[in-house]
Amino acid sequence: MRRIDEKVEVATDQTGQPVGFLWRSSSYQVSHKPIRWFARREWWLEATRVQRGIGARVLEVEVWRMAASNTDDSAKTTQFEIIHDQDSATEEKGIWRLVRVYD
Repeated sequence: MRRIDEKVEVATDQTGQPVGFLWRSSSYQVSHKPIRWFARREWWLEATRVQRGIGARVLEVEVWRMAASNTDDSAKTTQFEIIHDQDSATEEKGIWRLVRVYD
């Protein structure tokens, strides 16, 4: 497992489920149904602080684990974990970050 922390562009279907993403100038297509769960934000690594009592969304992130293949080499499938989040500093929604790659 490699730990990564990079923004990615994610394409989703009508339900919001990832179907593909762009990472380091390469396109990946999701090959199996992704698994979704919610996890605590790594608040101890972030510089911003949250006021008490303003909601769970601030402390939780949506995590997706998926098997995907590079569109240039579809024979090899790799597992990825991508976090879907909101940037707390700018209130920007729809931030996707690749956090783990399981080679």
